[in-house]
Amino acid sequence: MLVPSSVYPLKGIAFFFTHPKELWLKTLLPFLLTLGFGLCSLFCAVVYFIPWQRHALEEAHWPGWIAWMAAVVFSLLESALLDLLCYAILVPFFQDALFDATLKARGLDRMLNNGQDIPGLVRCCRSLSSSLLLVFFLVLARVLVLIITLPLNLIPVVGTALQCYITGFPACWGLVIHHDLELKGMTVTESRRHAWKHRWTYCNFGAVSVALELLPIANLLFMWTNIVGAALWLGDAFEHAERSNEASVTSIYPSVRGSDSVVPSINSTEHSRLLQQQSKDQSYGSAV
Repeated sequence: MLVPSSVYPLKGIAFFFTHPKELWLKTLLPFLLTLGFGLCSLFCAVVYFIPWQRHALEEAHWPGWIAWMAAVVFSLLESALLDLLCYAILVPFFQDALFDATLKARGLDRMLNNGQDIPGLVRCCRSLSSSLLLVFFLVLARVLVLIITLPLNLIPVVGTALQCYITGFPACWGLVIHHDLELKGMTVTESRRHAWKHRWTYCNFGAVSVALELLPIANLLFMWTNIVGAALWLGDAFEHAERSNEASVTSIYPSVRGSDSVVPSINSTEHSRLLQQQSKDQSYGSAV
């Protein structure tokens, strides 16, 4: 049974730190780049954003202590937004490699080889479209939603949690789009429909990942561990589908119950077809 999707961003952190050989080199360069940018954005937030916004709020007749708290919250969020923009520019070049490396470290190389037979040109175009779609959602959808829901942060704890949950859907879809388009052979439309069908599961995963990415400095690491968590989530769902389809194959071939019968292997054509169908029907949306 799959664990709740909201747990996987945390599992991604643990898996990342316990597999340095397989994963760390995949993120070293982008991490150093985003770290440098993150330190600059945090410096600007502390030195420029907080004093300026506190002064502006006091000029608007806000009580001094509320103006100070609001200025700190707004400035940290603005710093996180700048980090997100930097991440959105870098991630299309590195996300797919980290995602695939996680599956290999998890022992699920067959997920990378079990995809549909898609012509190279079509696969290339889908790869390009997935990257552009990812950038579009990270830069436009997430930033717009964060800005629109910014006033929610005036409600302590509850407001921030609600903001993370609302932003979670596009965040999660952006993390799994590579899997849908390139490994499962979906079109962008099919991926979008599947995501919307399981939107609450996506929101649960995305809310935790967005909350981690709002933490100053640490978000520069969590942006990458969230990718690892998404790969673990889909990997567990894939294994769950395999186990389900083994039972399906047994029911389709009753003779396997005999002592001299042969169960079709996991790589057989019929079982692969069943696995693809089961994966499309249930997929990773079944985890709450």
